[in-house]
Amino acid sequence: MDTILMIVLFALFAVLSDKIGQKPKVPRRPREEGSQLPPPAPAPWPRKAPAPKQTGRLGFEIPELRNDPSAPRETETAAPDTVWQQEQEARAREADRQRALAYERQRAEEEARIRAAELAAYEQQAKVKLPSPDPARRRLRIPALTPAKAQQAVILAEILGRPKAYRNRPRR
Repeated sequence: MDTILMIVLFALFAVLSDKIGQKPKVPRRPREEGSQLPPPAPAPWPRKAPAPKQTGRLGFEIPELRNDPSAPRETETAAPDTVWQQEQEARAREADRQRALAYERQRAEEEARIRAAELAAYEQQAKVKLPSPDPARRRLRIPALTPAKAQQAVILAEILGRPKAYRNRPRR
């Protein structure tokens, strides 16, 4: 019973403190006789009914695009070509592809020659023999493990490793 009475008193106190603690309401200024209200917000434009969908021709010719994906067009599928014409077109496409591949190979060989000449000129100027980029000549070189090198590796691990204070060690 005491808890219910405390809850009711708390709710009553909260409501009264809100009423008492409010800011006084400021009366509105009376509107002047000659004042005008701002213009109303513009109404949205009326929406047009969607146009009926057209099937078939668009009414204009679509221009030919460079590098467009080869999709079949109405003009291509409307009149079937003869087998001989299709075969000639396929041969022409294959010849174009072969010419492009040959050009790429020729350009790569020319760039390799230029690169080799530049590398030779650099080696001559710097008087340094650069390692060969040939993967067959490059080998994985593992240093010979000797007792002196092992001792040096332990010393370097101590110098470059974590400090002893940060290492995990058993607690007593």
